[in-house]
Amino acid sequence: MELGHHFSCDAAVSVGVSRRRLRGGDLDSRFRGSRSVPVATRHTDEFARLHHALVQRCLAFIPVAPAEFCFSHGTAATLYGIPLPLRLRRDLRIDVSVPVARPQPRASGVRGHRLNLWEVRVFRGMPLVAPAVAWAQVANVLTLDELVIAGDYLVQRKHPKSSPDDLVAAASVPRRGARQARRALLDVRVGTDSPPESELRLVLVRAGLPEPLIGHTVIHEGYFVGTPDLAYVEQKVAIEYQGSGHWLDRDVFEDDIIRRELFERAGWKVILVTAPRLRQPAQLAAEVAAVLRERAV
Repeated sequence: MELGHHFSCDAAVSVGVSRRRLRGGDLDSRFRGSRSVPVATRHTDEFARLHHALVQRCLAFIPVAPAEFCFSHGTAATLYGIPLPLRLRRDLRIDVSVPVARPQPRASGVRGHRLNLWEVRVFRGMPLVAPAVAWAQVANVLTLDELVIAGDYLVQRKHPKSSPDDLVAAASVPRRGARQARRALLDVRVGTDSPPESELRLVLVRAGLPEPLIGHTVIHEGYFVGTPDLAYVEQKVAIEYQGSGHWLDRDVFEDDIIRRELFERAGWKVILVTAPRLRQPAQLAAEVAAVLRERAV
């Protein structure tokens, strides 16, 4: 019998592993009755390291989990890749849910929950609530804008994990944060490409500016120019978020130069936004407002 990297003590004993060996310092004991062979990580980014650690904790719990369970709330949201703030990712506890008729899970390092509606999906070998349900479950611990950004991610342009109807259904279930989830739905938009793009849109809207369009295709003299992240069509203003990949990858960097030149030839003003600029929302919104006034038709 192959025990794998994560196994229960009972399973190990059943194939001849001694209790003394299970107390060895080379094995991790994250949960009572469970042992894990440490898995090294080379991640230097804090988000990546925290995600790796969460996955390892979940895998370590599975061998000693209740017969019927799933990961939910913030744990499921993180496993799905839903963007959550660092303050939540640093919480080392995992969220474990069972059907409402079952005893609530209680263990060190576990937040136990009981769910009335029981629908489980398998994601990368782990039982999870649906992505939209996880989104609604964390509504009570997120700000309104954080929840909007998370909702945008689920209905993004590439590889969406939920549909708008899924989010509406999840927000309609009575639970803590349900009202907040329904408020967030008013600002969730389909077709975004990244959380920073969503944050940028909210910065502009919260500052009182008109909401820019998502996914507007610019055509000039019959030729495709591009689809900016955000667009003010009447003023011909394109707003592009530039993540680190835009200048670390030479090909992307050169493509961006050509792309910007094409927009400008078509009469568009391109505003580039980086992470440091996004961290100064008032100044950024004022700059965009000034450009819109200058180019008012």
